[in-house]
Amino acid sequence: MGISAATLDFYDDTEGQGLTKIAAAMPPSMRNLAIEPMSPEQRDRLNDADFGLIILTKHAHVLRKFPVNDPAHAFLAAQYFDQNFNKLAFPARFIAAKHIKTACEAYEVPCSRQVNAYANAVHAEEVTDNTFVEGSEHRWLLHKMASTELFEKQATAVEMNAMLELPDDHFALVFKAGDGSITRKYAMPDADHVKVAADYFDKYAMDLSPEHRHQFAVAVARRAEELEVPLENRQVEKWASVTWNEHVVAHLEQRKSLLPRNEQARKVLDKLAASLTETTPQDAAEALKVFDKATGLDRHYDRGLNDPYASTMSKTASGWSAEVDGRTITEPDLQKVAASKKLAGYLGQSFANDFSKHPVEMFESLPDPEKVLIKQLVDGEA
Repeated sequence: MGISAATLDFYDDTEGQGLTKIAAAMPPSMRNLAIEPMSPEQRDRLNDADFGLIILTKHAHVLRKFPVNDPAHAFLAAQYFDQNFNKLAFPARFIAAKHIKTACEAYEVPCSRQVNAYANAVHAEEVTDNTFVEGSEHRWLLHKMASTELFEKQATAVEMNAMLELPDDHFALVFKAGDGSITRKYAMPDADHVKVAADYFDKYAMDLSPEHRHQFAVAVARRAEELEVPLENRQVEKWASVTWNEHVVAHLEQRKSLLPRNEQARKVLDKLAASLTETTPQDAAEALKVFDKATGLDRHYDRGLNDPYASTMSKTASGWSAEVDGRTITEPDLQKVAASKKLAGYLGQSFANDFSKHPVEMFESLPDPEKVLIKQLVDGEA
């Protein structure tokens, strides 16, 4: 289903199912809030700035979503975002959340958990207006990578020339653009720069594409070994892994469950599963990347489906734990959440079933707002 047909806000919710949930959980301070629905003509007269998100679709349509023109609509926008944010492309979530939160604060109405989580995770310079161009996710990622540089001071001419002379394997990321130009990012000429690169990866690993995540971690780990730099970065250790994921077959089966009517694609997955003993995790990941893109499964990455590298390569370090909002989450914590019934209520029964089988891997595949939700479930806050 395309974004044009998706239920996102109050005006898409023609059967009122979302509004029923909102009304049942509405805080006492908001129960006297007058909600006056606007007619299509009234919405047409609003300015673009009166919406949390403007979507320019691939078919040149303009969708104006999450109206925030008054306190009632700002409140509703925040609640509907919580229900439907996972239908939006990743960068669109940040754009909508930032503008919805700004409106809620201006009208002094309560915001919502997911709006706060996404709005607080975005840097001001990354969202300049409320417009998202469908299909621009890749450019957004490259911009984010370029805008978060590792070096805080401007390099001198000598330093710049030295960087130009470095070989490709002294950079954490090397990739080719569509026009054939080569981009090299995050130089590691010495031990100090290796440590900075590793620290950066610990903070921003999930902002990178799956392919760049793996490439970055492998490059840092390799360069650290060359320079004898001790690393204590959990993310680098996991994403640089080149050993098989013991649950790789289960990850292939999960993909089959997402393609119930595509018999040809399911046969390809069966063939890949049968050839695992004859290939390497790296080659299997590359093949799976091509498969996911061809079948459209790549849109599920970090939303319950592990990317090709996490699916084929071991990503769980010994003594696993993760930091979420200053709280250390352990594997027993995740197993506790998996055993409860609350997880299905928030993220669906299918997700809960997969989470109970592979809690650590599923947790690692989630974006930050969902990790915060898991943390709240661990602490009994949700």
